Amino acid sequence: MPGHTVQVTPLLGVRNLGREAFDYLVPEGFRDEIAVGSLVAIPFGRRMIDGVVTAVGTAGDVDPARLRPIAAVGSRRVPAELAELAAVMSAHYLAPLGACFQAVVPLHRQASREGKSGRMVSWVAPAAVTVRDGSLTARQTEVLDAVPEAGVAVAELCAQLRVSRAVVAALVNKGALTTDLRRSKPTGSGTDTFPEARNASLELSVEQADVLRILRADLQRGGYREHLLWGVTGSGKTEVYLRILEEVLAAGGGGIVLVPEIALTVQLVERVHGRLGDTVAILHSGLTPARRAHEYERIAQGVARIVVGARSAVFAPVSDLRVIILDEAHDSSYKQDEEPRYDARWVARWLARRQGALLVEGTATPSVESLRPGTRPLEMRTRPTGAGAPTVEIVDMRRQGAEGVLAPRSLAALRDTLVAGEQAVVLLNRRGYAAYLMCEECGDVVMCGDCEISLTYHRGSRALVCHHCGRRVAVPAVCPSCSAAALRRGAPGTERVVDELLTMVPREALFRLDSDVVTSGARVSDILARFRDAAPAVLVGTQMVAKGHDYPLVTLVLVADADTGLYTPDFRAAERTFQLVTQVAGRAGRAEAPGKVLVQTWNPDVPCIRMAVAREEYRFYQEELASRERLGYPPYRELTRIVVSGPREDRVEAGGQHLAGKLRTVLEDVRGPARLPRIRGVGRRQIVVADADARRVKIVVARSLERFRAPYGRRGLDIMVDVDPQWFN
Repeated sequence: MPGHTVQVTPLLGVRNLGREAFDYLVPEGFRDEIAVGSLVAIPFGRRMIDGVVTAVGTAGDVDPARLRPIAAVGSRRVPAELAELAAVMSAHYLAPLGACFQAVVPLHRQASREGKSGRMVSWVAPAAVTVRDGSLTARQTEVLDAVPEAGVAVAELCAQLRVSRAVVAALVNKGALTTDLRRSKPTGSGTDTFPEARNASLELSVEQADVLRILRADLQRGGYREHLLWGVTGSGKTEVYLRILEEVLAAGGGGIVLVPEIALTVQLVERVHGRLGDTVAILHSGLTPARRAHEYERIAQGVARIVVGARSAVFAPVSDLRVIILDEAHDSSYKQDEEPRYDARWVARWLARRQGALLVEGTATPSVESLRPGTRPLEMRTRPTGAGAPTVEIVDMRRQGAEGVLAPRSLAALRDTLVAGEQAVVLLNRRGYAAYLMCEECGDVVMCGDCEISLTYHRGSRALVCHHCGRRVAVPAVCPSCSAAALRRGAPGTERVVDELLTMVPREALFRLDSDVVTSGARVSDILARFRDAAPAVLVGTQMVAKGHDYPLVTLVLVADADTGLYTPDFRAAERTFQLVTQVAGRAGRAEAPGKVLVQTWNPDVPCIRMAVAREEYRFYQEELASRERLGYPPYRELTRIVVSGPREDRVEAGGQHLAGKLRTVLEDVRGPARLPRIRGVGRRQIVVADADARRVKIVVARSLERFRAPYGRRGLDIMVDVDPQWFN
């Protein structure tokens, strides 16, 4: 190794230092272990951080004595294709290379550190002695009966039965259980609680069979192929996925199935594992590090050849990758909102091209960009069960005189559903009890002190919460601005809906699903499992309830406020409203009982709502594409979003104007700078560049970043770049 030096890219963004890779000395003991892709620990300033070796022997004329040595070398290396992907992502998204490596290698770092040893956990098993029934409480008896002969981890037992460790300890003290420490298998294989694999599959409809024939032919031909699978809700897209995965496994290959949210991961995993068994691995952010490491080991060793997971699962090192399936492919959750701001759909497309795999994007509501002129999707327009589409009715809130969130018409339909012993889903895409508190006298709204947004009222915690910075304050008795009147609640959320429904729905039959109550994938699974087994029952939630769930007893869907996202400053507002109404409508009537959907709106004549209710999908997309072409939005132009931010508003304004002016000397369509609300005390100005030549824009923006980031940084300003942005706030 020339000079025994290497170049290391730290696994963090170091953009303001003007460089991304640094030279280090390789100590004698590590020289046989080091290669391009090695994970290493390096001294960086006063810290010890992780890095990736990106070149060997690159120090040139630098005196090795001046270099700091590598501190440790991991047992794993980043696969060559993932290292290449990190470099490609960095170029495409104008993101620091270290941040891109940070995205693609966490699994490798965890597996290297966790290894296979597991950890020591408390374990209990039934004792040989007999304990008199009279000496045990009812709860203790229940716990004792649940402990298998082989024993069980205490934490798992307590979580399963929802008891405290004190109950288990009492049984140990009474001699009913014995306890010891065991080295655990890292939990989270994702297969313990799923049904045994089965070969039975559903009879295909004519449309499913036609789609499957096309996809199978592409698999057999090999090489990169891409298809948009446009299937209405309930048309059987998942069964098509399963048949393709079975084909891939039979041929000795592997596959990745991506879903946009943990809530969807849980249910899809049950379906996939039920058919394919232990060949399936699960990856999403809700897993503990040990569970993720265990799943990674199964993938790396080829034990698990099918990976199901959320966004970051696209980086799983699946060997002989033959297919990538993107479920709910339209969903904006596939785009990461922190650096590197990659889109898992773009990464999946790159990987499929790189490895010659089949890419299938399935959705009931395609994004407008995916239906650009010339696109020929594979369509499935009917439900194989024979169930018809639900009847959809608009509830005009201007004529309802509703005192609560739900209109009298909606409440009457809900009562009928419960009396029939069926289930209902209520969608309100706003969490909390009220989106804001407003003074009845002066009209002021209680705002966050660090962010220029209203504080959301959460009745359960009796607090006002900022959903951007997390700030929490007590609810004031009177208006803090004028002290002359009480505060009125506005824009109700899911917590308010649940509170109102408790007057007509038993608490045990009422379930809520939003980010305030969902803390993990296990929590999602628990809520959905309890809802599935309850009838009559009502599930209230945000957009989480609109996607991917299949419950045959759901016959009524209520959209409590179809206007929620309609008037946001975003060119995709109409598209997202159309998708949300269409998606949630598809949750109703998926079995024998007919379904009904009620859409509450104050704007029944808005085209996107009217066309969603009338199922005029083709017309909606035609009109939206024409509007996008006229206004210069995707898919006709690529967008790049640039945000200048800093604590001083005057400097932020000057920095935004200066950068926009420089860009305009080279690029034609530069929009802004527009002022954005302050977040966490930081002022922001947004610039959006629109151009059909994305490559030219990247070159210009990259040069601007190289030129201005350092001087802007000295003035306390940061420059953020988001290529192909999904949000503009």
